[in-house]
Amino acid sequence: MPPRKKKAQVDPYQVLADNGPQPVYLIDGEERVLVDEFVTALRDASVPPHARDFNFDQFSGRSVSVARVLDAALTFPAFSERRLVVCQHADKLDFEEGLDAFLAYLKNPSPTSVVLFVAEKFDARTKMYKAAQKAKVTVRFSSPSAREMPDVVRARARSMKIDVDARAVRALVDAVGTDVGAATQALEVLSLYVGEPARKITADDVENVVAVTKEENIFKLVDAIGSGNRAAVMEGLHGILGVSREHPLRTLAMVARHYRNLTKARAALDAGLPRGEIQALVGVPPFVMDNLLSQARRHDLQALARGLAAVTATDRDLKGGALDGTRAMERLVFRLMAS
Repeated sequence: MPPRKKKAQVDPYQVLADNGPQPVYLIDGEERVLVDEFVTALRDASVPPHARDFNFDQFSGRSVSVARVLDAALTFPAFSERRLVVCQHADKLDFEEGLDAFLAYLKNPSPTSVVLFVAEKFDARTKMYKAAQKAKVTVRFSSPSAREMPDVVRARARSMKIDVDARAVRALVDAVGTDVGAATQALEVLSLYVGEPARKITADDVENVVAVTKEENIFKLVDAIGSGNRAAVMEGLHGILGVSREHPLRTLAMVARHYRNLTKARAALDAGLPRGEIQALVGVPPFVMDNLLSQARRHDLQALARGLAAVTATDRDLKGGALDGTRAMERLVFRLMAS
């Protein structure tokens, strides 16, 4: 049997360019930078800047009803062709209570409004989402595959007018994985790093700027955990989650990898292995090794095992949706401090 062909994805930007903004959108996806960029494109296509004071309503699904969002959408625009209504955190809306009103609006939307329901991730199993899919108003920005990511980085670099060589693209993908937001931020930082006049970004630049920065952030966080300095722990964690724009699951993966490396290094130290063998066993670059050994000497194997157990529990919390991502990571670092 021949392999099943992957269904081609509709380019929402091409549809927007060809047809203009449609009346309703449900927009979600783990790639928040792509979500934000598309929301901005829809805003710019819907209402000109001079008309936004009277024709741009913003809500949060945490504190508003479906009916209130639709009421705003039914308001006629003032001195503008369209009205724009944006509801962020739309996955928090009570669509069970507002389902009938939503379905009725979906069938007969206002021709003078553009309504955006924006979420981190809608539940595709719900009647609301299935109806939106059938109406072809859903746009989901998923992470690219590992195979697709180099092309994504090259396209981003071209759009930002940044020259990146092939090895640097590969090094950047190795450093950030399939996180488009992290890749975009890294390209911005690398552009500043190479300076003016801009030269081609190399793999060495990526190693010096992106990889080192990520390692340093995790080392600083673990140092703060080991010292029991709550203020430094919270500053380090929120620096990674907020300033560095790391997704909680990706941050958890980095912490987990670091604790696994600490466990390997601690066991190797206890076994009396020389530095060269420990480095080969752990598989980290030379610039990481000194800090890793220093931290490993300050932790015993039992404490590291408790830390890994806390990481596993946090992974369940995040994937099961039991806790908000930031809250789950905060609880983890306090558990690590206690271990």
